[in-house]
Amino acid sequence: MFYYNAILVGVFVFIMLAEMYFYVKNQLQFYDRTLLSILKNDFTTNFPEENRKDNFESLYLLYETLKVQQQEQISKELIYRSLLNNIDSAALILEKENDDWNIFLMNDCFSDMFKVPKVSHWKYLKNYLPALCSEIEKTEFSELKSAISIKIEEQDLQTFMLQTSRTQSYNREYFIVLLDSIQRVIEKKRKKLGSI
Repeated sequence: MFYYNAILVGVFVFIMLAEMYFYVKNQLQFYDRTLLSILKNDFTTNFPEENRKDNFESLYLLYETLKVQQQEQISKELIYRSLLNNIDSAALILEKENDDWNIFLMNDCFSDMFKVPKVSHWKYLKNYLPALCSEIEKTEFSELKSAISIKIEEQDLQTFMLQTSRTQSYNREYFIVLLDSIQRVIEKKRKKLGSI
């Protein structure tokens, strides 16, 4: 009789330990999956109702707060892109990565004016606009405001107002290029004077 009781208690203890092991394992996996989602900026996961309280309440609040912040950031980026695409000056924003420059944003005006696709790297843009890129590289990506004359494709030499600036944000370095054809600048001034 004592032997059977000992076996029964042993089986019961084993089942309890197994249950506890799987419970703790599931808890840790849930924490791990959630933290991994946060690190990867992937906020598509939906928390089960039971994980929104008790032990997971702080984690759930952190996840939801970061999710809202990411959505606000995406909304702001869409607005900025829309604004930049609606200005009638050619705008190009480069982002420095190690010692290379990547194209963070090229607005529609830039792409249309110079008839280039929206490429992602400076080295690719150099294939399309070697004269312009060479002028910018001569300044070593420093701030300037001047008129430059460059040839685009088979067209005649054209003069542009070039204005560049450099800025840093969150350990990221950006180089902003604004270009306007001199003809367009003159037309703008004429219109301004005409409306006075």
